[in-house]
Amino acid sequence: MPRKTLKKQNHQGILESLERIVGKNFVSHRLEERYYYSGDPSTEEPHNPGFVVLPRSVREIQEILLLANREGVPVTPRVGGMTLSGLAIPCEGGIVLDLKRMDKIVELNKNSMYVVVECGVTVGQLKTYLEENCPELWFSMPHAPPSVGVIPNVLINGLGQLSLSYGANSDMINGLEVVLPTGGILRTGSCALGKSWLTKYCLPDFTGLFLGWFGATGIITKASVQLWPKPNFRDALFYKIYSIEALPEVFLKMSRSEVCEDICMFSWTGTSGRERFPLAEKPVDVPEITMDIVLNGKSLEEVKHKKGVVRSIAEKLLRKGIQIEEYLRSPQAKKEVLMVPRIFPFMDLLQGGGAEYLGCYISPSLVAAAYRRGVEIARRHGFQYLHFLRSMRTGHAICILYVFPFDKRDHDQVRKLVNVLKELSEECINLGGVLWKPSPTLQKFVLKNADSEYLKLMKKIKKLLDPQGIMAPGEWALY
Repeated sequence: MPRKTLKKQNHQGILESLERIVGKNFVSHRLEERYYYSGDPSTEEPHNPGFVVLPRSVREIQEILLLANREGVPVTPRVGGMTLSGLAIPCEGGIVLDLKRMDKIVELNKNSMYVVVECGVTVGQLKTYLEENCPELWFSMPHAPPSVGVIPNVLINGLGQLSLSYGANSDMINGLEVVLPTGGILRTGSCALGKSWLTKYCLPDFTGLFLGWFGATGIITKASVQLWPKPNFRDALFYKIYSIEALPEVFLKMSRSEVCEDICMFSWTGTSGRERFPLAEKPVDVPEITMDIVLNGKSLEEVKHKKGVVRSIAEKLLRKGIQIEEYLRSPQAKKEVLMVPRIFPFMDLLQGGGAEYLGCYISPSLVAAAYRRGVEIARRHGFQYLHFLRSMRTGHAICILYVFPFDKRDHDQVRKLVNVLKELSEECINLGGVLWKPSPTLQKFVLKNADSEYLKLMKKIKKLLDPQGIMAPGEWALY
């Protein structure tokens, strides 16, 4: 359904209306500030918004959306802009809502183990708050910069250091407060009853109307995020794996042991950072894959026992003919592995400002095939492969990331990488996988393969919640 065309003569009137809503200091239509919000490190084309607005309250967001509906202006929400797949790019211009001023931690409930945060609260901010006010609890933090928003990570079904045990961070939501595209407010979970943010159980669950939609169905302004007991001790073991075909068996045994806090695997291209990445071929003495296993416990004895379980599993795998070898890393390297959040240095390996990764949730039995397809496709298009794999929910699924640092200044390289991502998307879907936070370009591949009734229902939901089609119009291409 087409939106009304924004007339040039409306620009000044919209600017003045936005200034009345949030104040002149929190609205801009200056080119340099609009340019800052126009793109991200991904291959997606940048688009300048017409306005950048920084609201401070739910009421201000409501008024902005009412204005946008009247004028037919697209609205794109944003916090950190770090999705690396174009999910906060204003592909049709309009208004970018930078939500970072809405950064209150509304409630901490230690007994029921949850915290209620506003949409602008960052991972680093919440981590510091809990360390100061509730050091016995922590939350599932994504392995990403501390400037990443807590709620945006939930919205994209992100993973944290606790995802091996508890699933994606979207599984750890008790309830949401959402400003709908029409300006109304919806609360999901027990907070819909107005008494608490305890749980999303026992009521019709509307949270799925907003998770995975990338802002296309509304703006999440508050969320109740589950907390978990924080262990007293943590340690790590490191393994070399020499065969891609061993991946399913290793993931299966380690994940189902239920003694690991986190399991991360890296292709050889991701184990030594910038110096190793540009190498065309793997050195003979380097394993194809390295694996980091993090363990925790209430006591040193518990951690020691868990390390014994992991080593016993590795010995059994070795006796079955799987080449797996424990190795030592430096104290500094181990310290970095145990950092929460843990940062991975692939953002600008080629020093061209570009970084994108295609994520896929896939069956553990197919992870070796998915790994090999990634190698073949990258090599065929002239790219080095860089794979990162994690297990989630005790091995119910594996998340494989195909990582591609690139030079955004090289238009030919960008074009080739887009083709790589498209081909990988097709392969992942054909293997039965589900793409994780696909870019607007790759979302089309998802929908092309979706059941027709599923797609019809998506369109109905979008039209019902966003009748004017103003919210994040590039996401899921439903208009």
